[in-house]
Amino acid sequence: MKTKIIMESQNKYAKQESKEFEKKYMKAMLIALLEDKKISKAQYDVCKKRLKIE
Repeated sequence: MKTKIIMESQNKYAKQESKEFEKKYMKAMLIALLEDKKISKAQYDVCKKRLKIE
């Protein structure tokens, strides 16, 4: 299952905030999947690297 998040921004500040929110949201989703044992630690690390999440 793939989910795509679409966020629209009206100005530069809102655009930056949207990107930061998107990264936090994706990290939270990955952590939830990892804790629920839907993905392994290796898959978590690969996804985090691909999404460029710290």
